[in-house]
Amino acid sequence: MGYLPEERSLFEDLTIENQITYFAELKGRDKNWVKERINSWLQRFEVKGETKDKIKSLSKGNQQKVQLICTLIHEPKLVILDEPFSGLDPVNADLLKKEIIRTKENGAAIIFSSHDMNNVEELCDHVVMLRNGNVVLNGSVDEIRNQFGKKHVFVTTDMSVNELAALDGVSEVVDRGHNRYKITLSDEEYGKALFKAVSRGEYIEEFSQQPPTLDEIFREKAVANHA
Repeated sequence: MGYLPEERSLFEDLTIENQITYFAELKGRDKNWVKERINSWLQRFEVKGETKDKIKSLSKGNQQKVQLICTLIHEPKLVILDEPFSGLDPVNADLLKKEIIRTKENGAAIIFSSHDMNNVEELCDHVVMLRNGNVVLNGSVDEIRNQFGKKHVFVTTDMSVNELAALDGVSEVVDRGHNRYKITLSDEEYGKALFKAVSRGEYIEEFSQQPPTLDEIFREKAVANHA
């Protein structure tokens, strides 16, 4: 098993090599087996540091990447990640996402805890949302999103906000600029009529009817919890 806690749990006076080797040996890997693989892992995660550098000399982001290597280098079949993107900038977060996907493709089961629904939507096959210890959502990303209906429409049109708001079934219009709008319908069945109204039988650049994102669903459930 590989486990990544939300808080860092590294020994700051150890070198990068000794830190990674220590955790891998705890998981049954031989020191020489680990040594052969450390440099490739450091390159894969673009760690800015040498194997003999001490952990305390690294930036917080590079310490996080070393901790991720400690979690994965021994090739675990079960990986538990608690807020793994904490402290990572978008570039380094993308490196981790690629490694999570690669680990999954190699047959590992991954349990991933996060409050960032964009990462959850991008990475997870199955989602469970807990509120006060109770399960409030459970299923694949598509299953959960489709439970809430395809009430959001993204459209590009030269119609005004007032004209769009006056159409049947439209409950909200958000101007996204440059003739682009996000429209919320009272019922997804109004989508066909809306398409006819804005297209007028002509080509339009954008018309996409979608269910809410996981982030929107999460916010809705969180608001309900605080009501």
